[in-house]
Amino acid sequence: MWKVAIVSVAAIAAGLYVFRAEVPVISEVVRDSSSVEVISKPEYSQKDLAAMTPDQLLEMQSVALYAVRDTAGDAGELKSLDSRPDFVSPAEWLMLRAVAGRNAEPEQELLRLVNLLRFNKQLEALEIASDEREKEQLSEAVLSRIPQRIENQEMSVEKAQRIQLRIISAMYEDEDRIRSRAAEEARRIGSEFNIKAS
Repeated sequence: MWKVAIVSVAAIAAGLYVFRAEVPVISEVVRDSSSVEVISKPEYSQKDLAAMTPDQLLEMQSVALYAVRDTAGDAGELKSLDSRPDFVSPAEWLMLRAVAGRNAEPEQELLRLVNLLRFNKQLEALEIASDEREKEQLSEAVLSRIPQRIENQEMSVEKAQRIQLRIISAMYEDEDRIRSRAAEEARRIGSEFNIKAS
């Protein structure tokens, strides 16, 4: 976990440097039939984040990683945003908004990036989880989100199948259940899964 946290801090520092120009303000998606509320000020400015110590940034990342575990039982993709989700650190939020602001459809791009970040963090949380119930919830959450990653062209089918098989192999001990679930998940991504019984 520390390797990931250190890499995250380095990425945030690099992102703050790269995006040191003024962050384009984009609207956060708030859908209630016809209105879109524009929120123009992030929780922290780039200057605030740049002044933080690595330990402070690590703490923010850690809090966000733990928050992603709370969303494991929610199988669907986020459909809208009304504020920064708890599983997105303030530094990540600033960078995601800056990246999305360069897109022709910034609100949709921000939503896509947030969902991708959630998926990656749940996969990371699964790798370090020790509680069996938490592992089960995170496994199901990751498996349920893989088809969307492929649809968004964020992941190849081959990589998706490797992740699926790794997760499913950890979930079940029985070879038949592993094969059955792997085939079911492969169908969800438009693929086939065949392993001959030994």
